[in-house]
Amino acid sequence: MAAFDRNFTFFTIPAAFILLFFPKVYSAILGRKYFNQADPRKYQPAVSKADDLDYKTKNRILRAEAAVANGLETISLYAAAVVAVNAADVDPKTANALSIVYLGTRVAYNIVYVILQDDPRWGMVRSVTWMGGIWIILAMFLLAGAAVY
Repeated sequence: MAAFDRNFTFFTIPAAFILLFFPKVYSAILGRKYFNQADPRKYQPAVSKADDLDYKTKNRILRAEAAVANGLETISLYAAAVVAVNAADVDPKTANALSIVYLGTRVAYNIVYVILQDDPRWGMVRSVTWMGGIWIILAMFLLAGAAVY
């Protein structure tokens, strides 16, 4: 595929950043009346204490907030991995493919964690999708290391 011949990995960093906020939008839609712009850190405790939210909605909001936090915790590793594969001049097709797969793991993680995990049996799938993203990051660093070794 000709599009994969040109390196577009740097563009996947802002894409990953945007993706990590999709659960926040979902959370805000579900729990907007509990969000106080002047004190946003009280949002999750307010949702937890809410008597008028059903169990499923409350948990989706809290899982969505946790998914955003997870995305923020891992995006710096991903950005560093993208820089590493570019600095080491890893084959663009390989770097591009890994970047696309990483974005796919983040989309899958968000869907599984926020929506599908209403059924706790999806917990293992959530962990596997998260680990898939981490393995992609590690693979990028290993390829960069091998390229400069």
